[in-house]
Amino acid sequence: MLTFGQEKIESYCGIECKKCEYQSGGCAGCIALKGILPWGKCDIAECAKEKGKRFCGECADFPCEIINRYSFDAEHGDNGARIEHCKALKAELVEEARQGINPIAYCGLSCNHCFLGQWCGGCKSEYNACGNATLFEDCVCPNVRCAKEQQIEGCYQCSELAACTKGFFENDNEAKASALFIQKYGEKCFMQAVTKLFDSGEGAKAFNGSCRKEAALQLLEKYKE
Repeated sequence: MLTFGQEKIESYCGIECKKCEYQSGGCAGCIALKGILPWGKCDIAECAKEKGKRFCGECADFPCEIINRYSFDAEHGDNGARIEHCKALKAELVEEARQGINPIAYCGLSCNHCFLGQWCGGCKSEYNACGNATLFEDCVCPNVRCAKEQQIEGCYQCSELAACTKGFFENDNEAKASALFIQKYGEKCFMQAVTKLFDSGEGAKAFNGSCRKEAALQLLEKYKE
């Protein structure tokens, strides 16, 4: 269970307790009270606890109908302020989790250029929120599982990479291309190439989950120094 950054999380919905009208009435906050509130049941707290989320910003459905209903309530709402605070808090936690972490994922993709970057600390961090992992057993990406079992930094250090079809590599896409490129040229060269590729505008269009391995390798080669 995640514990880092816990002291920054005051409420399930993202409301800042110091700005809440109920604090003056002796409320210690819904996190401290474990969702059991003095004035009754809170749908947001119940939902967060049921899903095992520390706050709404960590949920795949955020912002959902429930938090929107509470935040834009005519009488007690805050016109979206708690939603924006959830976003800011999640971004802060992601940044904290990624400090000192290798930005290259186990599969070879660059976390710095992933569309999930604002929500995920990366599979090598404490804040792994990679959506691909949810497709597999125990919500663990096969590439991550295999690399850890082999005690290697990433799939790009594996001698069986070329023929591997595990996890991200099942469709022979840009992840496989990235890992093969790193295996051949090294991590530094890859990060330089992928950064130039995205800076050119071609990266976001090509590295979208459907780019074939050969095409992705050609693009990385194009921007290799």
